[in-house]
Amino acid sequence: MIEGAEAVRGTPSWLEDAIARANIPTLACLLVQITGDRCWIEGKFVPSKPRGLDDNDTGGLAPEVQAEVRQAALEGIKGLLAGRSMAMPEPSDELLVEMMSVSLGEEIPLEYAPMIRHELNPLGVEAAQLAACATSAEPFAELASVSAPEGFRALIIGAGISGLCAAVNLSAAGIPYTIVERNSRLGGVWHENNYPGAACDVPSHLYSFSFAPYDWSRYFAASEEIQRYLEHVADLFDIRRHIRFDTEVLSANYDEGSAEWEAVLRGGDDIEEKLRADVVISAVGAFNKPRYPDVPGIDSFAGPSVHTARWPNSGVELAGRRVVVVGNGASAMQVVPAIADQAGSITVIQRSTQWAAPFPKFLVEVPASIQRLMNEVPLYRLWYRLRLSWAFNDKQYAALQKDPDWDNGGLSINALNDVHRRGLTAYIKSELGDAQNLLPQVLPDYPPFGKRMLMDNGWFRTLAREHVHLVSGAVTEVLPDRVRTSDGSEHEADVIIWATGFDVVNFLAPMELRGIGGRSLHDDWDGDDARAYLGTVVPGFPNFFCLYGPNTQFGHGGSLISIVERQMHYVMSLLRSLFERDLHSVDVRPEVHEEYAREIDRRHERMIWTHPGMSTYYRNSKGRVVVCNPFRIIEFWELTDVANLADYNAWAAVRRAPAALSETDRVGGGSQ
Repeated sequence: MIEGAEAVRGTPSWLEDAIARANIPTLACLLVQITGDRCWIEGKFVPSKPRGLDDNDTGGLAPEVQAEVRQAALEGIKGLLAGRSMAMPEPSDELLVEMMSVSLGEEIPLEYAPMIRHELNPLGVEAAQLAACATSAEPFAELASVSAPEGFRALIIGAGISGLCAAVNLSAAGIPYTIVERNSRLGGVWHENNYPGAACDVPSHLYSFSFAPYDWSRYFAASEEIQRYLEHVADLFDIRRHIRFDTEVLSANYDEGSAEWEAVLRGGDDIEEKLRADVVISAVGAFNKPRYPDVPGIDSFAGPSVHTARWPNSGVELAGRRVVVVGNGASAMQVVPAIADQAGSITVIQRSTQWAAPFPKFLVEVPASIQRLMNEVPLYRLWYRLRLSWAFNDKQYAALQKDPDWDNGGLSINALNDVHRRGLTAYIKSELGDAQNLLPQVLPDYPPFGKRMLMDNGWFRTLAREHVHLVSGAVTEVLPDRVRTSDGSEHEADVIIWATGFDVVNFLAPMELRGIGGRSLHDDWDGDDARAYLGTVVPGFPNFFCLYGPNTQFGHGGSLISIVERQMHYVMSLLRSLFERDLHSVDVRPEVHEEYAREIDRRHERMIWTHPGMSTYYRNSKGRVVVCNPFRIIEFWELTDVANLADYNAWAAVRRAPAALSETDRVGGGSQ
């Protein structure tokens, strides 16, 4: 029931329950649009500023003010469900930004208005569909006008998040495609990572495609639920019939005579075959090659020795056993608390320390009534998602910029970064409780965000437990029943869990790609020094697109899904421009690619990951940052909005006929 108000006659019980639980700042934004009255973001209704990553569900408002918002929202939403129109379906840019700013307790620059408007209506549907009862909408209706040449087809490598996103876009444009997936099941990283405690540390309502909302059971989904979601997307868009499972792409070579790519595939029976396509989209991801430390005796261990990314489906017997966990990154922070009640003892071996932020809604379930509210009133879901996105957007960007006049011994890089350091330090101390003796081992001596910011799901409290031991150092040798560390000590083990991450800097390896003139992409990238314009295209490799490529991951926010959606938006914009000019192939101009690469490096020189002494998987063997994107998210959003064909060389297709192929007609991009 709604506190302070009588039940409204005829109000569905689910709606009463939903409004009683709903997020107040989100309801206030919704009320502005329902009523056309901006009073809901003024005066007594102005919420407090959220702390950290908290959703600020009450808005910090007095109980009687909360009740007033909820009662008005109940009446307004009942009207929407009954077919009443919103008074303000299309707020101005200025008002949209003001609504966001007030709901978040901080000023959002006006330049974000186009992105906000897009996020509130990602499918471009009529406002009435967003108001209520919009159970579905045809995604990317504008792509139906894309007219690909007859016989034009695409190869997608990988059936994880990126591959599914590519498939939905290509299908909407009527472009035939085949997905080649090395595993027996789709899902990519979420199929492969099923260790205890595996979950996403991005909110579920952000870690989902804009074109495929879902009834998430938890605010931060476990790996099994994300896997179910991806399979739901594949079924929703009829993708499975396009996937060839248990098949690996060994190589892809560009055939200049036919302007096609020829890929060599190997199936589960080890038989190789060739497949030709006009476009190749790499959707192999970055977190797919488990990394093990190079230490002697690693194969001599007598008991189970498993990497978190290769956890057996049958599980690992841990009850009462001595478990050694090597690593303290994201996987370790999830698996250690998850197995702490089973293991007889746990020894965690860490080479360095990690910053971890509070995780307010970890394991918290989404009430059924809220799920229904998000389904039946999509605008509530979109405003909720939009507000969440700011905390995982450019909000933290300023904290990652070096201040040349700031000096506190390398512990932070600017005043805002130092605020984060002090807040996180206080949080870690509070989580350790009586185990303050662990503080020197767990408190980082580098600035916050210098490595990927992790989410704490009980890590520090678990380290403080009596049967959990933290060892600082590196594993130097593995023996049949123990491991030896760099301080010379030995640690007995029945089970070893390698939570040592992935090889993320050797993009696309071990697949071999050869472009114009037989040039090797691996050689062009000198192994781990990958570069790509917008993280997507490389000169000399026509019609080859790399999703989640080099310098695309945002170190201050964003999510994999939002990144690949923007990349595919850009790819489809590029293909549309191509087809409208009766062209077939594009190859980014070298000077465009090189200037972008220089700008990437220039910006990184001002950012935290090049701070002296920083060690992070974001950097390659030469010290160059190859994983993270130094742009603000709004800047990357704008860069990928509309493809400029002038940035490319483009040419028409050759005839595909039994007769000799005609010479390609190579033209400057944008000249036709």
